[in-house]
Amino acid sequence: MSTSAAFRQGVLTALVLALPAGILNQLLENSTGDGANSPWTKLLWMVILFGGAAGGFAVMRLAPSSRLSAAAGAAATAYGIVQTIGVVRRLLTDQPISWLAFPLLALLMATCGMLGGAFERRWERNYLSGVDDSEAGTGEDPT
Repeated sequence: MSTSAAFRQGVLTALVLALPAGILNQLLENSTGDGANSPWTKLLWMVILFGGAAGGFAVMRLAPSSRLSAAAGAAATAYGIVQTIGVVRRLLTDQPISWLAFPLLALLMATCGMLGGAFERRWERNYLSGVDDSEAGTGEDPT
């Protein structure tokens, strides 16, 4: 599969997890005044970050010759789509927007995508290509 098709699939994979979690997070935050301190909010943030990692994993899985920057870009693009929806909603309802948080969280999401891609590369090399532990760099003597 080409890198661009794998990139699109990675964005969709990340969106499948991140978009519902982001919507639930907003609903939780709007329904309770103290939604930011809820353990559910933290769990939903973990799901969003896992979605970024899954997107990066998908890019590298579908196009093994891709670079990790494609995995990071897929996760950051998914984050950008979700946040664009959030910004439009906040602008329409006159709610405050924290503009500084967007680039920082996009970098965090890109990092998760890169980690997902790196995990897939290691998974492919160690488990799917038939390399045993002695060849995978563990330093153990096979005898």
